[in-house]
Amino acid sequence: MRRFLLLVLFPMPYAQTVRLCLSNWITHLLTAVPLRSRATFVELLCGCLISPEGWVTRAISAITRRKHWTTYYKLLERGSLRTLRLAHALFEVVAQALPMEILNLVIDDTLILRQSENAPGSTIRHDHAKKANQTQYVLAQCWVTLGVSVLGSAGHKYVLPIVSRLVPVSGNRNKLTIALSLVRGLAPVMKGKPVRILFDAWFMRARLVLPLLARRMRVIGQARRDTALFLPPVVLDKAGRGRPRKYGIKMTPDAILALPVSEVKLTLYGKEQLIRLRSVVALARFLKGAPVRAVWCSFYDTDKQSWSKARLLLASETELSAEEVLRLYARRWGIEPLFHNLKRWWGVNNLWQQKRTVLELWMQIRSTAWTLVQLLSLVAEESFPINVVAPWRDKQPLTGGLVAQWLRMEFTGLAFRDGFNRKSGIFTFPEQRGDPRLRV
Repeated sequence: MRRFLLLVLFPMPYAQTVRLCLSNWITHLLTAVPLRSRATFVELLCGCLISPEGWVTRAISAITRRKHWTTYYKLLERGSLRTLRLAHALFEVVAQALPMEILNLVIDDTLILRQSENAPGSTIRHDHAKKANQTQYVLAQCWVTLGVSVLGSAGHKYVLPIVSRLVPVSGNRNKLTIALSLVRGLAPVMKGKPVRILFDAWFMRARLVLPLLARRMRVIGQARRDTALFLPPVVLDKAGRGRPRKYGIKMTPDAILALPVSEVKLTLYGKEQLIRLRSVVALARFLKGAPVRAVWCSFYDTDKQSWSKARLLLASETELSAEEVLRLYARRWGIEPLFHNLKRWWGVNNLWQQKRTVLELWMQIRSTAWTLVQLLSLVAEESFPINVVAPWRDKQPLTGGLVAQWLRMEFTGLAFRDGFNRKSGIFTFPEQRGDPRLRV
């Protein structure tokens, strides 16, 4: 990681920058892999970096493999490589590459359509997308993902996937239980840093939020508009008979309309929008009276020339203003394009394994490769050869898709196993002397 800091002071060609960054990051990831499996893991991970399709065979065929194809499947099926350990190492790579004072984590779920009921976790599920060309109930797998929200150039919001879990068909583990287990699983590597968790209205439930608050984590999420909120009770000088009141006046629709209104223009969800805000510090009954900052926000629709229905946001940080709560919650939206990129351009729609644990491990490796690609677009943007990859995108923000395309152009067919030193445990990208492709 120290060599990475020299890039700011001593710029170098983009190919050398990429090899230096990926070599350091992959070397750190190898600490979570058993020694006998590290060389094979390097080939699988690098195959995912340069292969946009989700099949294991495509990742193997994108490189110059040194072993029989069954070796790579045994690494996935033996169970010696733990998904959570790999997620810990990936989280440490992200934290070192992009230092953050407050960790903004995002939790959300997505559906992956399937045509076979034999796939792990495949069953009839309700699709909340409400697409016009799709039925309301579909045969699909449901994945719960925990990611880290980061800011790119020009304020672009990205979410880097850290770990994902498959919702089983039967049993008591639902999405709330899985979401809590993901946070609990990453707790050892957070090292006491302040954590803020963002999620939508479906995850704003007491059995998820209360354990997070007990861990002293900050929570911002959307809630139902009819959530029972109360003002703090009035403290009387002379106590009467009975126990003191726990709640004050209830926030009815009339009481909400009576709150002070402010209109602001904020750049949210990719465009500037006029927003009407109402805010108050209240007690949430479903959180057993915990104080929250309640923000009602309405967006002005220029097409319909009217205001949208008010959305309710709840934040456990009562000292935040209404604008700050809205800006922070807007970072949650970065996980939606993440799901689109993973399924559309990174082959997650094609993931297929016979066992749930094997499928989760392969999903973790694919997600790790995408996180490394997205990190490259954030930390090594200035020297990217945009004229070689996509000259029509000149002076536009660098995306992970462009970096992935450049990786496929430059490193397809390399023997990545030769870059791993078994004695030192260090991985370096194999450099072919005299290859003009590596001199960009």
